[in-house]
Amino acid sequence: MTGEPVSVLNASLKLGVIQTSLDPAAAWAAGTKMSPCEEERAILEIRGYFAAFRQEEQSPDIILLPELAVPTGFEPKLRAMANGLQSVVIAGLDYRNGAQAGHIHNDALLIVPKRWRGKAMGSHAVTRRIGKTYPAPEEKKKLLSVPCEFQPDPSVWLFDGDGIGTFGVMVCYDFLDLERIAMYRGKVQHLFILALNKDATSFRHVAEAVSRMVFCNVVICNCGHFGGSLAVSPYRLSERRTIYQHAGPGLSTGQIIELPVATLDLHQRGGDPMKDGIKEYKSLPPGYEISLMLLEQLAKLN
Repeated sequence: MTGEPVSVLNASLKLGVIQTSLDPAAAWAAGTKMSPCEEERAILEIRGYFAAFRQEEQSPDIILLPELAVPTGFEPKLRAMANGLQSVVIAGLDYRNGAQAGHIHNDALLIVPKRWRGKAMGSHAVTRRIGKTYPAPEEKKKLLSVPCEFQPDPSVWLFDGDGIGTFGVMVCYDFLDLERIAMYRGKVQHLFILALNKDATSFRHVAEAVSRMVFCNVVICNCGHFGGSLAVSPYRLSERRTIYQHAGPGLSTGQIIELPVATLDLHQRGGDPMKDGIKEYKSLPPGYEISLMLLEQLAKLN
């Protein structure tokens, strides 16, 4: 790279993070489909937070909901709500039956509305399913007891968000897959993880480490029954690194936060943005520049 890099991305990404308070023990007590009681409660919470976001002067660019948070039958309504807010929605869906009897998928759904950020995107909302690759040990054990077999999806997802940067999406346990994390290095400004995770403390430590090693914003949207949703960015000043954190079990919440984009992109590409005379970000991790050079050479070959 020659000369001082210039970012063409937006200053920030406006992100809506919704924690629903779904109780896993009650939701799937009798199988792989959410119980009617928990389904009704989930829908009421989702509707409530979308209604709150609608009161904002500017809707979130993207809205996250946790792993397994959305009842399957609510998918059409969720598409309509994404269209209404003109926000991309990334939401964990209830378990989906596979093509073979007894096979189960754990998917997230990405919904691109008809209009997004003031631009027409299509005649109707477009959806993509983001499958989970690795079940958590406890999840696998519980599914086998039903009995059901987890059907893995080995895909790694990378999305171009235009002015708000490039982002990856993972479902819970996949966040601990080192090979997957390495694939995102040098390619993203944001990583979004949809989770239903009891050990929120461990995920927080992983998020902080990944934010430094991949050098991007990391957001975990966890189930409110366990708590622990957070957003971290690799800022130099420690008091700025945690952009958002919501701790405490049994709590539902919806929050809109802003993640840095343009200055982060500038630093990723060799710039040195400053704020009040102080460098904004930590130093790039070892080998990061080499990763960028390899990606540039690969792009030339293509």
